[in-house]
Amino acid sequence: MIGRVTASVYSRALLRAAELVGGRDKLGRVLRVPISELDKWITGEAKPSREVFLRVVDLILDETGPANGATDAQDPTPPRDAAGGSSDHYRN
Repeated sequence: MIGRVTASVYSRALLRAAELVGGRDKLGRVLRVPISELDKWITGEAKPSREVFLRVVDLILDETGPANGATDAQDPTPPRDAAGGSSDHYRN
């Protein structure tokens, strides 16, 4: 099950990146990989290297901009504990 979930993350990211750059052929050129290899990654037959996957993630982030209109000027979200609660009460 874990392998299938992981493969779908790669597949989804690759498909989104292909959509953003104008298709699988163009994504293959951007990543400098053969289309046959790209197709294997998309179908889950193989996984891209970490380096390639991080380039895909960077491409998606660069093309879509910050999530929810966030900017660097906004305050970061306060840290949370493992239960999801704010850890602000531990600071005093």
